[in-house]
Amino acid sequence: HIDNNYTIPIWDPIVHTDLTNAKIKTYKMMKGMKIDWARDPDDPRFHIFPGTPIKGRPLHTHKFHLKGTGVWEHYFLPPNDFVPGDLSCKKKPIVMMEEDHIVPGLHGNAPWATRAWRYSEVPNILLRDLEWDEWFKPQRIRGAELTERYIRFNPMMERRAHCSFPNTEFSLGMHIRHGDKYIEREVINTSRFLAFAKAFVMNGGGSIYVATDSSKVINRIMNKWPTNVVEHVIHQPAVKGLTSNGTAAFNLGVSAHRTNVEALTDVLALSKSTFFLHGLSAMSEAVLYLNPGLVERSINLEDDKYKRYRPKTFVESMMPLG
Repeated sequence: HIDNNYTIPIWDPIVHTDLTNAKIKTYKMMKGMKIDWARDPDDPRFHIFPGTPIKGRPLHTHKFHLKGTGVWEHYFLPPNDFVPGDLSCKKKPIVMMEEDHIVPGLHGNAPWATRAWRYSEVPNILLRDLEWDEWFKPQRIRGAELTERYIRFNPMMERRAHCSFPNTEFSLGMHIRHGDKYIEREVINTSRFLAFAKAFVMNGGGSIYVATDSSKVINRIMNKWPTNVVEHVIHQPAVKGLTSNGTAAFNLGVSAHRTNVEALTDVLALSKSTFFLHGLSAMSEAVLYLNPGLVERSINLEDDKYKRYRPKTFVESMMPLG
């Protein structure tokens, strides 16, 4: 539950604080637990990250308040049966993280956290001697396990994804991230994706689902790509969170709730595709967490390993897997 603007990119000050149909929830649980700090003995610089819960002070009953509608259930089903105020929880403690536990703790330092590219400063997390596939493998396994356990899209999101991508049989998904990606990663030109799209269509491929944060990408594909390829292309209609420059989609002034819905619709739709082309991106990793079987049928075009990977190889070695 989020009831303030700590997570600015996803928290909507109107939708997520709407109190017209949601009363403030008040409940009692025990307060006094906190999260200790931990260090990885293999890290020579001893970066710290969240450890085990400990008693910070004697446990005591405290009245908690939940304001607004939160964020989670606008997009997902509840991860468990917990209901604030349930009598079975009155004697149980709530554990809360401090801001430093999240950033840099979880975000950059925790060796067991999942990441979408090498943005940590910890040497034994960076592991630059590993190829991307090797580096991602254990993280994708953990991410898929956690996703299977906790992430279930609500019916509204499932319907949106199905309407955006109705025919997923023998399909190709493309996540073309532009926007502010240039700051830390490579922006992949649409021509690189086109080469694979042509080969896919010429060899019996079905729908090509395109997800992007850039209006320029959509315009180029729909107006510049060959007609026989464009006939296969579908994308989420009426998307508002599309940038035309280097601005991130969540900084465009569009409702955060709207961009949440649009991004999650693309993630869920892409996870249904048979083959997947992408670069380094948190959304692309989320797709692979939702459908771990897609890993062997995906190509990270930002990986040096695939720089010389040709459409002919895709047709001969990957398309038979579908």
